[in-house]
Amino acid sequence: MKRKSLLSMLWLCLWTFAGSGQAKSVSTRINLGETPWKFTKVVRQEINLAKDAQVFLDGKAVSVVHDGDVHSEWKSANAPEGGFWTVDLGKAVRLSSVKLWFDTDRTRFAEVKLEVSADGSNWQTLSEGKKLCVLHKEGDFTTVGHTGTVGYTETVTATYLDLSFKATARYVRFSGLKCKAEQGQDVPVTLSEVEVNPETEQDQGQAEAMASLSFDDTGWQTVGIPHCYNEQDTYLNTSTGERCWRGEAWYRKKITIDGKDRGRMFFLEFQGVNIGAAVYVNGTPIRSNTKVEQPEAVTHVGSALPFVVDITPYLRYGEENQIAVRVSNAEGTFFTWPGFGTNEGFGQAMGGIVCPVYLHKKNKVHIPFDSYSPMGKWGTYFGTVSATKDKAEVRFQVNVENAGTEACDVELRTYLKDAKGKTALAFKDTRHTAGGQTVLFDRTGVVERPHLWYPIGTSGTPYLYTVENEVYVNGRLVDRQSRPWGIRQITWDEDFCYVNGEKCFLRGFGYRNNYPGLGAAVPAAFWWNDVARIARCGGNTLRVGHQPPFPEVFEACDRYGILLVVNSGDNEWALKDEPAITYKREYDRDVMVTYRNNPCVVIWESNNGLAYDGEKYLPSYTLEQVKKWDYIQPRLVQNRDGYPPEWDKDEPVVIGYTNRYEKVEGSPSWNTEVYGTNWSGLPSWCIARFDYDNEKEFSMDYVENYFDNMDKRACGWINWMLAETYGEGYTIYLNGMRNQKSLGSCAMDGNRFPKLLYRIFEKAVWVPFDERPGVALQSHWNFRGLQDVDAWSNCPYVELFVNGVSRGIVEPEARTRRCTWKGILWEPGTVKAVGLDERKRPVCEDEIASAGEPYALEVEIEEPAPKPDGERFELKANASDAFIATVRVVDKEGRWCPFADNQLRFEVEGEGVYKGSYNFYVTEGKPLEYHAPGDTELQAEGGLMRVAVRTTFNPGKITVKVSSDGLRSGEASIRSKKI
Repeated sequence: MKRKSLLSMLWLCLWTFAGSGQAKSVSTRINLGETPWKFTKVVRQEINLAKDAQVFLDGKAVSVVHDGDVHSEWKSANAPEGGFWTVDLGKAVRLSSVKLWFDTDRTRFAEVKLEVSADGSNWQTLSEGKKLCVLHKEGDFTTVGHTGTVGYTETVTATYLDLSFKATARYVRFSGLKCKAEQGQDVPVTLSEVEVNPETEQDQGQAEAMASLSFDDTGWQTVGIPHCYNEQDTYLNTSTGERCWRGEAWYRKKITIDGKDRGRMFFLEFQGVNIGAAVYVNGTPIRSNTKVEQPEAVTHVGSALPFVVDITPYLRYGEENQIAVRVSNAEGTFFTWPGFGTNEGFGQAMGGIVCPVYLHKKNKVHIPFDSYSPMGKWGTYFGTVSATKDKAEVRFQVNVENAGTEACDVELRTYLKDAKGKTALAFKDTRHTAGGQTVLFDRTGVVERPHLWYPIGTSGTPYLYTVENEVYVNGRLVDRQSRPWGIRQITWDEDFCYVNGEKCFLRGFGYRNNYPGLGAAVPAAFWWNDVARIARCGGNTLRVGHQPPFPEVFEACDRYGILLVVNSGDNEWALKDEPAITYKREYDRDVMVTYRNNPCVVIWESNNGLAYDGEKYLPSYTLEQVKKWDYIQPRLVQNRDGYPPEWDKDEPVVIGYTNRYEKVEGSPSWNTEVYGTNWSGLPSWCIARFDYDNEKEFSMDYVENYFDNMDKRACGWINWMLAETYGEGYTIYLNGMRNQKSLGSCAMDGNRFPKLLYRIFEKAVWVPFDERPGVALQSHWNFRGLQDVDAWSNCPYVELFVNGVSRGIVEPEARTRRCTWKGILWEPGTVKAVGLDERKRPVCEDEIASAGEPYALEVEIEEPAPKPDGERFELKANASDAFIATVRVVDKEGRWCPFADNQLRFEVEGEGVYKGSYNFYVTEGKPLEYHAPGDTELQAEGGLMRVAVRTTFNPGKITVKVSSDGLRSGEASIRSKKI
């Protein structure tokens, strides 16, 4: 019994629940991430061959660039620019990388041509063009084990260009060196050190050893999945720059497969690994189907793209099997770097197995997964051919694979069932299938009086049917698949989108795949809650920047009625040349195959700006993938910043703009990133959530911009973003502040406290009165003297009360729904705005109160909102789940203090691990980790703060305690539950 693994017991439980008879043959899955994995980072110690080599510039020796000091500097004034640098190593060596170092943090980009040669005559070009430099943080190697990821440095002391490759050479040559600052402007060409690194024994043999069954990983960290190995490196005490730890890491997991399961097939489903992954089973790598040449074994490349691997051929039945996953978010490791989809500021540098991992058991005759890479297969494609309220024509395509060696008769039964379980449409077909053959069942049928799927903001609801597929062989059920699906028809004219014939204005938010303190390893409840926030305020569209959302978001959007604009991956203006073009084609294909069944997907976004030079990845390439993979009811392709070149005029296309709007005649057009930045050096329409002095001006600018775009026939409008994220704090705010961690344009702060703008969307602009009456007052009532009091409402009238005394009834402004009561003399107490219907009867209200001096801390554990069907999220003891604790600074009467900025100290007791949060503004002179994730001290912002806490593998009580000098402490507890 001691030899039985937890996995074996989980299988036993699954079979127990499955019952007897045919059900035993049906496929099953378990969540592997909810049991412990072993994890470690790989920190490489490099050998610099250039220190003992000869280095020449145009034939003259230059010693300063290989003296071991990255702060001793060669300057271009000492020699002509554009010369040839040559490093003679004395003999041919197997090389892995070249680094060019630059003193201080001035050089952020470098342009250079790198060549190598074995004999000094025949040269091979390895790299050419402008590339981003790495920021050097003193103490990386000595602190990585202590902090997990963050190097404790106050300043960046140098930058370097890291050019990785695999080649054997004696001579290294680089030429055409140019240096550029962060905003792209030229800076003087300098060079402080040249580093040439050989391939080491560690490089050559490490992968095989760490993937093997015999490798000793007992000293590694124990983690749950999802896991993000640089989760603490976000929202650091800096406004810009690449600060996330990048590198290679390994995950290992032992599983035991019962000998009785010989003849079954086993698959691993990875819902998201950033950025490159190599999956090994018992030391054997599973290789990718990518057409991009790879330096080593690679299974999958692509941020936030799910994939599935067949592990059956490598398993040992009745024995332990070793699953090992090699992961990297860094250039120059085991996979070919895409050159896009990798930007830290866009949330793409989050490394690790950041989404759940499932183990599936299937019969040899089964429906393949809807994941094209790396197996080159797909299972289902459901589409609406046409739809009205009277009838809908639908098409179901299902592949069934016979992975065995013997032919058989395969029967596929497909049922479309409504929400009550009643069958609305059914098919039953049998096909003779040879061994090793996959057969396609392609059926079309009509549903009478269908329930149609509608997004928010239209007359219907996001109704979901269930599509059930059952596979029988010789009368025995061998595979079953069930998934929700919505019947809907999306069409476009030259201006607008229509869902089931009804005009739908796309309004909503941008998004990033990360959360403060948790990186990209975010529990499902958090994703669902963010989608619920969009729905709550009347938004109907979500656009994740530069990469697809994770799978939970697609499911949540289907349920809530939120339309998704989906990009398979990019940076900005980066899709050019190889390998980017091949990778991007594969990314587009994969994201379509995986998510074309989701009714929420409305647009396939091709790019975030066409490249300025090189061979461009054109929107027509994305259209080619649509015609191949999304042909039943094709979604439109979107191009950024104008009508695309080389585009077929007969094909419709959506035009998206960034922080501006321009109507392109003949094509639906919209502003897909409204972030208010003023690039002229003047203050931008951006604020912190707690900048109450500017909240009205800020909010009205966005509301008026929204209506202005509507007037000019925009097809939609996207506030950038739902919640503040890190890495783009380069704007000047309305209050003159210019050193923060985010754009400041979002509807909420990073901790999901809403700004006034969000409440205006929710109570006045996006949610109609007939659906839910609402009124939103300004944020606080801690003033002096005469005040103009403002509220926003979707109601016909609003009445204001100050300490119970009416100050008049106002009819909201017809367009912005703003109500203003001028010259109200401030007095301590309460202000209440009451929404009135047409007969001036109260239907809703909002109230604010003046507060006294801060007195105490109130702590509350946030309970996730249930799913639309009522399903609730339980806090699981799996070392990856998490919860949020909210702290409010209150006065003696328990009233929220809107200007409190007390220093808060956090402590977690019991079976929880503190992950923390961040403060919005950068604090000069403090280290990177100051008031950042992991820091147990944070400052209250507008009297509020939230922190994240992860569970452990042990179920039990978790207590969050918060204290502050001079204030009464607070605490709250929750229990994690056994899986």
